[in-house]
Amino acid sequence: MSRTSARMLSPEPLRVAPTEPRLTIYPPSGLDREQRIIRALGKSKRSIPHVDEATLSSYYRYLSAHLPLPLAAHYPMPTSPSEEAEFQCIVLALLDPSKHLGDAMDGIFCKTRKGRYEVNLPLLDLYLPEEDRAFQLIEDYWYWFWNWR
Repeated sequence: MSRTSARMLSPEPLRVAPTEPRLTIYPPSGLDREQRIIRALGKSKRSIPHVDEATLSSYYRYLSAHLPLPLAAHYPMPTSPSEEAEFQCIVLALLDPSKHLGDAMDGIFCKTRKGRYEVNLPLLDLYLPEEDRAFQLIEDYWYWFWNWR
């Protein structure tokens, strides 16, 4: 299970009734994680660049264009079904690291609504279920940020 997963394991497979077709917003599935990150950063090189102000701004622009907002997430990660509602927040917007909070140490921040409060949180600290259409975007960002700073 990956870092941002909020899915609880159960002995029985989950059965979900189909509702409507899901929108695929991410680059073709033939790309591996590192290729997706290089594409997100707009680089043509074969290696992933380190985190700095310029690459963080590039990732911010990519996520701003591809992340479906508003977005339901959890902060912190729920550890029980009763915490799922309590820890849920709605991501309203990403905050440009060149103008707001965010740097090569803390990453990109986002404006969230948690109950009746608006709170700015690091994007890295949010948890999404693996089946969420934004999961791979956030997971790739997390992987790049933690491994290339």
